[in-house]
Amino acid sequence: MQRVVYLRDRLDGQRMKDVVYVHPPRYRGEEFQNPAGLPRPVVGGLPFPWVTPMGDGQPLFREIERVKAELCRRLWGCQVCGNDLGTTAWVALQEPRDGSAVVSSAAIHAECLRIAVDYCPVLGNPSMGYVFTEAYEDDIVAVSDTSPDRNPHTPTARWHLRPVAETSRPDRVRRFHSLAEVKAAGRGSTSKETNPR
Repeated sequence: MQRVVYLRDRLDGQRMKDVVYVHPPRYRGEEFQNPAGLPRPVVGGLPFPWVTPMGDGQPLFREIERVKAELCRRLWGCQVCGNDLGTTAWVALQEPRDGSAVVSSAAIHAECLRIAVDYCPVLGNPSMGYVFTEAYEDDIVAVSDTSPDRNPHTPTARWHLRPVAETSRPDRVRRFHSLAEVKAAGRGSTSKETNPR
């Protein structure tokens, strides 16, 4: 794996240094213990998300492989299946408002969101109070956490939901969905339906 550092222009006109991890073209291939794609491998009755690391030949379901999560964030990929996302994807939020922190490691396909809420003990836990929304890539912005109380093992920047007025589609109405709505949409979905609405 290579690390590439380059400068790029942001939508707000600022230039920033960016770091991208680049795997060889075969990084989704079978030589990896957890290749990308659907259907997901099942281990111990649970689907094995792409960002879940291996340890001693077993998935570490409570862990996230940070490099893969970063690849998903920077290259607009799904954290569950590892494949590229379309124009929009789904994110889990702490609360139903613009500016809310994104609690999912990266965005998720609608189909993969249903897998995540059915099997992930965090995203699928009603007591967490998470809400879900469909997002475009530019709806998400990294906000630095410089708090002295920040956990040193977590990233220094967290994703937040940018206010609709600051995105490339300022006239749209953003909808927030409860966990119950996402689960109900999953139970009533057909093969043609792709969104939990």
